[in-house]
Amino acid sequence: MTQEKISLPRNRDYMAEPILDWILEGIPRSVNVKLFDDVGFIYEAQLAKMELSSWWRNLDEFVKRAAYYEQVNGEKTYHYHFSDIKGKDQIGRSNQYLTHWYYPYKAKFHPQMIKALINWMGLEKGQKLLDPFSGSGTALVEARLIGIDSIGVDVDPFCTFMSKVKTDLLDLSPQQLEAVEFKTAFEYFKSFKGKSSEAGLGRFVETNATPKSPFHGLDERIHDFYLLSYLYALSDYTYIKRKMWTGFVENTSRMIKSIRTFDALKRQLNLQMGGVQVKNGDARFLQQAGVGKESIDGIVTSPPYSIAVDYIALDLHTFKYLGIDPQGLQDKLVGLKGRHQERVRIYFEDMKLAFQSMYDVLKRRAYCAVVIGDVTFEGKKLSITQKFIETAEKIGFRSINLIRRPILGGFARLRYEYIILFQKP
Repeated sequence: MTQEKISLPRNRDYMAEPILDWILEGIPRSVNVKLFDDVGFIYEAQLAKMELSSWWRNLDEFVKRAAYYEQVNGEKTYHYHFSDIKGKDQIGRSNQYLTHWYYPYKAKFHPQMIKALINWMGLEKGQKLLDPFSGSGTALVEARLIGIDSIGVDVDPFCTFMSKVKTDLLDLSPQQLEAVEFKTAFEYFKSFKGKSSEAGLGRFVETNATPKSPFHGLDERIHDFYLLSYLYALSDYTYIKRKMWTGFVENTSRMIKSIRTFDALKRQLNLQMGGVQVKNGDARFLQQAGVGKESIDGIVTSPPYSIAVDYIALDLHTFKYLGIDPQGLQDKLVGLKGRHQERVRIYFEDMKLAFQSMYDVLKRRAYCAVVIGDVTFEGKKLSITQKFIETAEKIGFRSINLIRRPILGGFARLRYEYIILFQKP
């Protein structure tokens, strides 16, 4: 029997085209777009369809903000350029690019995914995004890059500091960052273990008070960048026993190189970034943190996996260095209060308050996206996703969709995360 030779048409990407054909269904006119080659998961295709459905009428703007597309109308997207500024351990276009990789914070969500959710919401310049559990600032960085103003709130002062550094770096030039010698900065922070204050986390008292400080008279954002560099090196030493000086030099050099590339790219693209506010506050009481009632145009967030992951223990070395009381912080974190089943009960009570607070600050008809998974606690799987949906609906949210996202390698024994999409009627 002679095997028939199959002739494949040229210039057709057989992995991407069936997905793209499905994405383009329902778009009322022809659009010229190309997905990134590594878009292959069902949830990525869903998000790519959702963001294009919101922006097909304005492809000139979509090229600046698309998340899962390499090209729009034959032009490379801004995300293509941003994700080309590769960070440590980056694979593909989904995470770890630009400033996202700077500090090994656990349980970060993918910035590419967040960008697509912002696009689906249709947020435009002049509107405001909120992340009430801002963590390491992923949503804030992505909002800035597509020109959307944002507010990040977190009860952990180190998280708000980290978010501030990552978003501030987008404004700084490599020349500013190179104003201090690495060795001088390293030795300076080496001598300050436990002498900073939680209230003014970004700056040591002596920084402004004495001319002997290497940061005296400089932009405080430079000081903060080198402090985070030192804390990154401390984390590497704590977990993998990497020499601190080696880690400090390699990480700092790599980030400055990234900023040099981004600085040139900003001018090339004439990039207009959004503003950002980072607030140390409680997601359960957002108005007390300065977020106005019905002032927010969209929410994207991932509540902490504290009920299964001890964030205090993971960053204890950082808290000790900064002089932050870990017990005092644990009493504030959602998911770390109480023991055994009492801990679960308090967790859901706190999240009910957080959902009510999010509802109150969100504008009517605005959207809210929550990324969460069903964790295992003391041998029992908790149906967190379903509980969140029920809680939010009782408060007044309308559930729109539920998207399942696989987790490769697993985190906190999770196989999947879920993106829950709500709307305030």
